[in-house]
Amino acid sequence: MKIEILQEKENKPLSRREIEFRVEHIGSTTPSRADVLAKIVAQFDADSSAVVIRSLNTKFGIGITEGTARIYSDAEQMKRVELGYVLKRHASTKKEES
Repeated sequence: MKIEILQEKENKPLSRREIEFRVEHIGSTTPSRADVLAKIVAQFDADSSAVVIRSLNTKFGIGITEGTARIYSDAEQMKRVELGYVLKRHASTKKEES
């Protein structure tokens, strides 16, 4: 699994970085949110509790998934800004990692 960063933008008013990425997983299954989260955390040396994978969209038949992630300055800022359903989805990803 290889992650390519397509765009990175600093959003200072919300204290976050917004990342657009592409994951190549040719010949294997679509990566889970937990796998993608781990790669993003490692690549950006970020705190895993302050990173949220916003979306993952798999291109049918070609082994490419595109998505967006947000890296916050801290977990409290993430909880203030992100919508409830995104945090709930993110919490289930954290349980899968354990």
